[in-house]
Amino acid sequence: MKKSTFLATAGLILTLHMGPVSANALQDAQDAIDSQNYAAALEQLRPLAREGNADASNLLGQMYEKGLGVDADEEEAARLYRQGANQGHLDSVTSLRALQNRAFSQEFDRLMPLAKAGNAEAQNRIGEMLEFGQGVERDVDAAYQWFHRAAEQGEVAAWHNLGRNYNFGSGVEQDFAIAEEWYRRAAERGYTKSLFFLGTLYATDHGQDESHSSDIIAYAWLKNAADLGDQTARPIAERLLLKLTAEEVETAKQLAERYKERYVP
Repeated sequence: MKKSTFLATAGLILTLHMGPVSANALQDAQDAIDSQNYAAALEQLRPLAREGNADASNLLGQMYEKGLGVDADEEEAARLYRQGANQGHLDSVTSLRALQNRAFSQEFDRLMPLAKAGNAEAQNRIGEMLEFGQGVERDVDAAYQWFHRAAEQGEVAAWHNLGRNYNFGSGVEQDFAIAEEWYRRAAERGYTKSLFFLGTLYATDHGQDESHSSDIIAYAWLKNAADLGDQTARPIAERLLLKLTAEEVETAKQLAERYKERYVP
């Protein structure tokens, strides 16, 4: 079953099993909110939210987001929305996305003048927001241009992002060789995210280094990424070891140590 289908089904099951007492309490809470009796609404919603009722979590999140009867607290609102979203509650998903987009939009408006003025960190972040559509319409071509402007000023994170652009053909023609150049450049400056992407580049047989097999080199990169806490890298590295002979395993581990000396801060 697809994750989206599972979440929707889970949300439906929770709704179907919500008893009449809960339904009445939710209606009472909504009526209290409509009449601005926020204390009564909080009294109804808090116990239900603690029990995992997604409708209650969503309503309570709205109260925290808007400061209705409580101090406005967007972090608490996001936590409550996420509680419902994780159950497949569509209203909670919508509330969480809207809250995040408002925050992203404010961040974008704050950073754009700095980016235009030449701040490399702001330029890189603007590029990320454009690439992923965070608070602004997605525009991968514009994202690439901002990454390039930041990279020209020595912004290491932008070097990594350019590597990713070339890796996946986002805003620029796909070119694995150029992707690796940017990843390595960032890795040499201690940007550890690039270790994982270099590993996946070799795991998919798109790396340029032919001094060892792709699987050996992929393991060396991914082992270091895993040791730095990347949970996605760990199982991939472990699977790669299963493909290697005993002699190749030893070579891969030695190469990982050499990479660690050179690339891990």
